[in-house]
Amino acid sequence: MNNHRAWTTLKYWCERIDGKPPSTCKIETRPRLEADRLSWWYAAPAAHNPDTPRNIAYLAAYVELAGPRIPMRGIYFCFNGYLHLDRAVMRSLHAGGLVKDERRWFVLTDAGSARLAPWLTQDGNHFRRVTGTEQKG
Repeated sequence: MNNHRAWTTLKYWCERIDGKPPSTCKIETRPRLEADRLSWWYAAPAAHNPDTPRNIAYLAAYVELAGPRIPMRGIYFCFNGYLHLDRAVMRSLHAGGLVKDERRWFVLTDAGSARLAPWLTQDGNHFRRVTGTEQKG
């Protein structure tokens, strides 16, 4: 995986679900070590509605890139660094029950899976885009 894939995946979902390009796609050389603590995520401004098109678009991109277990420190791209997750988005998704925390991971919940169902379908730990007649949303 590389930076280009991260950007194109995020751009695809933001434009498809939210109708706008992504506002953030931060790739750094190091993981965000402080992000292991859930309290760090909640130090962000107040959580907003988890079901906004932007939040769902970011969740779809993160799940497509990482699967149902998203590393809190960032999604690792071999030789290219880490895609740092959007703090406000992940806080809202967690507060809204679309993801839960398990040690150093955000894990997609049944509610999160159901919300992504119009866009992604799960095959084991992998997700693929819903296309054509499969489209539900």
